[in-house]
Parts: sequence; C-alpha cells; structure tokens
Amino acid sequence: MLLPFHEGLMRTTHFDPEMSALADRHYSRRTVGARQFCYAGRKLVLRDYAGLVLFVWMWPYDELRMDGQTGYNCSIFRNESGRLSSEIILEAEQLALDKWGPNRFYTYVDGRKIRSTNPGFCFLKAGWRKDGFSKSGLLRLVKS
Repeated sequence: MLLPFHEGLMRTTHFDPEMSALADRHYSRRTVGARQFCYAGRKLVLRDYAGLVLFVWMWPYDELRMDGQTGYNCSIFRNESGRLSSEIILEAEQLALDKWGPNRFYTYVDGRKIRSTNPGFCFLKAGWRKDGFSKSGLLRLVKS
C-alpha cells in the first residue's frame, strides 16, 4: 500500500506486485502468479493508493486486432474498494484521454464469470452502451 496523497487513480506499471496480486483475483487472468499481468503494447496501468483498484487501458494497433475493434481497450478492471465502479471508469477514461487524446473505448465482459445479474452495469452507468457479443459470447461494451 502506498501513502494516500489523494483519493484518485495513479499510474503504475504492469509489473506492480500489488496489482499483480489483484489481477490474480480477476477472472480474465491468464497466468495466476505471473509477474507481468498485461500483454505487450501501448498501455496505461492505473491503481489507487490503497491497492484496491486496478484498471488497465490497452491501445492495440488496429491492424493487429483479430476482432476488428479500434480504440482504447479496458483489458482488466478490478475494484475491491468502496468507490463506485462507474466513477472509477470515468476517471480512468479521462486519464486515457489526457495521455493519448480522443478515441473510442471498448471492453468485454464475461457474464458467466461474474456474480452480477446485470453484467457490465458499472460501464452502463458510466455512459457506455452494449454493442453485441464476441465470437466466444463475451458482452462487448463501447463508448465513443
């Protein structure tokens, strides 16, 4: 845990050991216990000071995407804090815009692996919309 200078998010790296442990508890984690928790590419890794929030934006090169999606991809979001997830999403959006400029946001949610009866609700509360499903059945959410 870091000293809390403010309540918001701060940048970190994809090797942050506290965030690696938080990523281990997310359903999308490919290799539990691995030191690195993001794949290669342009990324913005965010956390809170208490180590209870992890949010990662990936900005993949469009020509490398097999699903045809473009823009900033929320590749992992884990919130174990008392903050509203929708507020964290809005803050993370602003930090991505500050770093890279305007673009489209998108993410995938696996409704089979979360306890919500309304998968992606926090993104919807943050102004996102449903945009169909991936080939493997994941709900795609977007914000332009």
